[in-house]
Amino acid sequence: MHFVNVKNILTAAYNGMNIYRGCTHGCVYCDTRSACYGFNHAMKDVEVKQNAAELLDKNS
Repeated sequence: MHFVNVKNILTAAYNGMNIYRGCTHGCVYCDTRSACYGFNHAMKDVEVKQNAAELLDKNS
């Protein structure tokens, strides 16, 4: 697991949020594996958006 700061966690198009990237399952059919997502580390190395709570406070 590693931590990153991001610019935004809210997605207007899908009306949701995700505070993590990756998972420990590593399913072969997962769309996160697509190059368009810019996922450049091992799937099992979960990326945690450490400033998620701060960003939610800004947007509320």
